[in-house]
Amino acid sequence: MLESEILDGLSERVLADLEGRFGAARFGKGELIYSPFDRADAMYIVQTGRARLYRSAHDGRQLTLAMLDEGEVFGRVSPEGEALHDAYAEAMTESVVRVLPTAELERATAEHPQMALNLLRSLAERLRSTENQLESLAFRGVPARLAGQLLQLMDRYGRVTPTGIRIDERFTHVQLAEMIGTSRETLTKVMNELREGGLIDVRDRLVWVLDPDGLERLRGRG
Repeated sequence: MLESEILDGLSERVLADLEGRFGAARFGKGELIYSPFDRADAMYIVQTGRARLYRSAHDGRQLTLAMLDEGEVFGRVSPEGEALHDAYAEAMTESVVRVLPTAELERATAEHPQMALNLLRSLAERLRSTENQLESLAFRGVPARLAGQLLQLMDRYGRVTPTGIRIDERFTHVQLAEMIGTSRETLTKVMNELREGGLIDVRDRLVWVLDPDGLERLRGRG
């Protein structure tokens, strides 16, 4: 049975009906789910794997807008007859994505108000996260932005161990740089500074948070 934040509170009968309306698509690591120039509008749910939304500058730089784990929702709905020029969606790992075309989404939310309410809550949370990201990019330096991002990853993927909190997902320096809007070279320099300061460690390509309070203070200094 498909599980997602937007399906919370729905009966098994309703879930079974909605399950049949979703298509399914498989994507390899790094494969685009959609680009700003695709015409197919739909809502998407990550069933397995992980995806990300990002924007790309003319010089090739990318800024990650959101990472989406299993059950999380994303999508694109354009005004009638108009092309979209917004974010790219990319599979970060081998992924299965469920797809609900816009017409079916409108029908489903009209029939099931709880689903519409769940979707509004999800969009509100995404908006809040985007506003926080914009504030960080505008007012904080790279060390503070990296500290904040590592704390978010710790909260999301962290596992407490006797030697620190291990972020149980691997992210390259390029991926981390794209999350905080900086270059890979600057990211590597700041990562080394955090390691030398005893705030983090990197072992087997995994980041370990050794001093969460120290990262919190760094984030707060801006």
